[in-house]
Amino acid sequence: MPPQRRDRHRDPVLNVRPDVTLKAQATQALGARNQEMQGFLVACLNALVADPDGFLEQLKEHWPAEKPRGRPRKATSPPADGDETPE
Repeated sequence: MPPQRRDRHRDPVLNVRPDVTLKAQATQALGARNQEMQGFLVACLNALVADPDGFLEQLKEHWPAEKPRGRPRKATSPPADGDETPE
């Protein structure tokens, strides 16, 4: 097995998929203040590291509901009429 290629980027990617409406509203709020999303997210990480308890306390009421991770299970549908096995 050949060795994996190293990522050319120094810092790893952080993928987040917020609701499209929330992202648009946040982008608008930041743009109105001459700020950008990437800088805002890095600022939030810096604030977390500087004061984890205080920063998380400020976010408590805004925390999203937990979503299930991974692929959804395959749905099993009932057999269609005529597909049942005779006894």
